[in-house]
Amino acid sequence: MEMEQDAVSESSSSRSSVSQTSVKKADKYDEGGPRRSTRADYETAIAATDYGKFHYWLLLACGWANAADAVEILCVSFLLPSAECDLLLTSTDKGILSAIVFLGMMIGGYLWGGLGDSLGRRGVLMVSMTVNAIFGMLSSLAMTFPTFLVLRFLSGLGIGGSIPVTWSYYAEFQPKARRGAMLSFLAAFWMVGNFVVAGLAWAIIPLTFSYESANFQFNSWRLFTLLCGIPSLSVAVTLIFFPESPRYLLSQGDEEGALQVFRRIFTSNTGRPASQYPFTNLELDDDMLSTASHHGEKLFRRIKKICHRVATQSKAAFGPTVRRSMILMIIINFAIQFGYYGLWLWFPELFNRLQIYYEDHNVTVSVCEVVDFKPNTTGQDPFEHCQDASPPDNQVFINAFIVAIAPLPANVWTIFHMDKLGRKFFLVFSMIGSGLAAFLIWLVRSSAGNLALSCIFGAVSTMGFNALDCLGAELFPTNVRSTAMSITLAAARLGAILGNIIFGVFVDVACAIPILLVATLLIFGGLLGLLLPNTTKEPLL
Repeated sequence: MEMEQDAVSESSSSRSSVSQTSVKKADKYDEGGPRRSTRADYETAIAATDYGKFHYWLLLACGWANAADAVEILCVSFLLPSAECDLLLTSTDKGILSAIVFLGMMIGGYLWGGLGDSLGRRGVLMVSMTVNAIFGMLSSLAMTFPTFLVLRFLSGLGIGGSIPVTWSYYAEFQPKARRGAMLSFLAAFWMVGNFVVAGLAWAIIPLTFSYESANFQFNSWRLFTLLCGIPSLSVAVTLIFFPESPRYLLSQGDEEGALQVFRRIFTSNTGRPASQYPFTNLELDDDMLSTASHHGEKLFRRIKKICHRVATQSKAAFGPTVRRSMILMIIINFAIQFGYYGLWLWFPELFNRLQIYYEDHNVTVSVCEVVDFKPNTTGQDPFEHCQDASPPDNQVFINAFIVAIAPLPANVWTIFHMDKLGRKFFLVFSMIGSGLAAFLIWLVRSSAGNLALSCIFGAVSTMGFNALDCLGAELFPTNVRSTAMSITLAAARLGAILGNIIFGVFVDVACAIPILLVATLLIFGGLLGLLLPNTTKEPLL
């Protein structure tokens, strides 16, 4: 009882302190002339900044962060056929290598997401992207599989912050009337990253240059790996020029800091002076007031409380008001990423095997009938073919490039109809449609048919990811948003890890198992999407 009274007293004191501080600062702000103090809630305040140049530059910065996530994930899939002989990779090794990135992202997503709720979105995102760039570039110099594996894990640890923190950061600048469409625009940048990495692989990996010494080798796929670190590094530099999320600042009790951000956005969008921004005070939500008293504490005490808050936020993410949504989002995220990444990351490898097979045979076969084919080998040494190995045929990268740009129409559709048809429609339609496409990939018996179904699978899957990104940013309240997204993404990364490992283990011995499992999980996840609440055009919690 005494602790409850202390908490009430502290909250009241915090409310009084925040109000007095904001009145004083508002008076100081109005020194240039008489002006009546006006108060607004968060949604009204962000809408009053208008929509313009600031938001479009922010879209480019955060969109490029989302593209960097795609580059990091897909980079490994494109280098697998070329790195096989240099790093002596079996199919199981390839599955583990694809999965290790997601393990790093799973751990990193939870770490960076919790820190984003505690220390701020922008700074945490800058650090995480820098970590990704450094270790991603270093992996290009690794000469052995274990070293390469560790560096890709650390690289994944860094990029793990790109989704939970980027989406929280970006969503908190968006007025509710535009949020769905603009989050769809942001999601579309994943396809941009897919396009960039596919084009880069096509331009770089077929090159035949190589530098070799006694203990070192640097060739085309290593150059490709090095260049894939540039997007993350450029994001970290770009974010220097953007402010912290005003909603995060309010959650820390920094009302004047949030007002300064609103004024900056207002000036950038309208070209008018900051003094004409119509509001001088902001209404703080209950969850914002509960943390206001911690603003300005000493660093050591704050760090100690951060650890406690991360644990508390994780518990709050399963609170009674959001528990059902959280559990559904965990299962759906697991299913979509097990299905999508379990199959998508193997497309370049499968295209390469099909191309090798069709060079020696003039017959139509299914994917599962050629996955274990290697030309001119006795079968005794799995790396016997490496003696005469050459870079993958250009057609492999052309096919991968076509698959990369296939989601463009789907992205355009979601951008203009996400707020009209709703998040649930796109999620359910996408997961059931991609599940059926995965099933047909198992049946089709031609190269053209495989390419067409791969394009359909990628395009339809994109709509589901766009819808999930919107739902993840809208279902949870501000004080646990990044943490909640990190937890659901941890489940998603676990799905991607298991999908890649299972595919790597079974692709050479029972190809039908992983493909049919992908199809089943995607359809099941789509049906679960019907149970999620509607968030379309609803204000952020």
